[in-house]
Amino acid sequence: MSRLEEAIRYYAKNPVDFVEDVIRVRPDDNQKAILRSVEAEPMTSVRSGHGVGKSAVESWVIIWFLCTRPYPKVPCTAPTQHQMFDILWAESAKWIRNNPVLKKELIWTSEKIYMKGHPEEWFAVARTATNPDALQGFHAEHLLFIIDEASGVKDIVFEPVLGALSTEGAKLLMCGNPTRLTGFFYDSHHKNRATYNTMHIDGRTSARVDQKFIDKISEMFGIDSDVFRVRVAGDFPKALADSFIAMEWAEKAAERKMESPGRQLDLGVDVARYGDDDSVIYPVYDQCRSGIPEIFHHNDTMELAGSVIMSLKSYAAKCLSITEFRVKVDCDGLGVGVYDRLKEQQDDILRQLRNIREEGISRQGEDRGIDEITLEIIECHFGGAGGALDEGDPIEFENNTGIMWGRIRKLLKEERLSLWSGEELITQLSNRKYTVNSKGKIELEKKEAMKKRGVSSPDIADALALACYEGERGFSIDELL
Repeated sequence: MSRLEEAIRYYAKNPVDFVEDVIRVRPDDNQKAILRSVEAEPMTSVRSGHGVGKSAVESWVIIWFLCTRPYPKVPCTAPTQHQMFDILWAESAKWIRNNPVLKKELIWTSEKIYMKGHPEEWFAVARTATNPDALQGFHAEHLLFIIDEASGVKDIVFEPVLGALSTEGAKLLMCGNPTRLTGFFYDSHHKNRATYNTMHIDGRTSARVDQKFIDKISEMFGIDSDVFRVRVAGDFPKALADSFIAMEWAEKAAERKMESPGRQLDLGVDVARYGDDDSVIYPVYDQCRSGIPEIFHHNDTMELAGSVIMSLKSYAAKCLSITEFRVKVDCDGLGVGVYDRLKEQQDDILRQLRNIREEGISRQGEDRGIDEITLEIIECHFGGAGGALDEGDPIEFENNTGIMWGRIRKLLKEERLSLWSGEELITQLSNRKYTVNSKGKIELEKKEAMKKRGVSSPDIADALALACYEGERGFSIDELL
């Protein structure tokens, strides 16, 4: 037996040594345990918090398996193209590129890693799990399936894996944040647990997880929240969804008196889509002090547009210090008609507001110039793209609904916003649930789901969310005070 053959036989049984000697990186204790499990066990399922080094160890497993077995096949999948190609596949490329020996023998392409000279027989391949047939048709004496962020992969994708795993020597490695209470990955840690070598990695025990990340999520959502359980502790969410906004925060805000100069007025306009919903105009001064919302039991867009104009004129007359008016209209449904009508009349409305203010100042007999005032009519979409609420936040929202409600949540948590004291608003704010979806993002309960459990549409809360929404502008209340 040659020294090379002897080394390959040794490393085939000792993946940790392979990673340290060949890939030239030192895995931590959790990563070592995963490597040893893949070698020793047919099926390994790892649930963990975010940032514990899952993608790195998965890429090492790919390289180790390709280098220590003859003619292996390693199908890899993940729920999204981003997770598959930008993270796992890019991670594999990094370790191959940085090692001259690996770079010479393993050919990396955008969809396949193969042994030089054997592109069709000796390879790892990347497939996104959006295709139900992603993992079908793979047969080999040495077969390893790697499923990244497995909680987000649909059960139908796993079906061919189960068939292939009946072959002796076939292996499976699943890793992911435990985001769902159903599915193949969940079952591997519960009713099918005996079939797997299951592992749990709490981010608080991992040297790779930044303490600032842990502290930020704890501060934003609390250690008892599902966000903390999934993204930090690596635990499955609770059986019942969390309320996105705590009732006690809303109740305190309804009692809170906020001082503001009244220079800016934002009107959030939520337009009823259905007969049992309400249309609402919600005023917020200087992004900190709520006025009293106007609630309409109809969805007549022209009539509602007229009501918005009347509201603007009323606020201009009773609060002469306002110099900046902003009307934010939900345009996902019927609201586009209100928006179009207001945009059509914008110049005339602004002229009327200026006249009202000039007459008011003149009646007061004040000897001062008339400040220029502005009016913006802003198109908003609850269904728009999501993202982080603030730059640097470790948590993202699935869509714009989460960002809008997330701003209310932040203002209430930091005690920077007063609320209208109506019980309807407090109930609506505290009744909306959220989950951590399969992509690790916050997703608020849909209105249809709320209605199914007997909760009315949060129309007043949505109008408040529109009033507080700043989009990509960025805003600091300190600039006004």
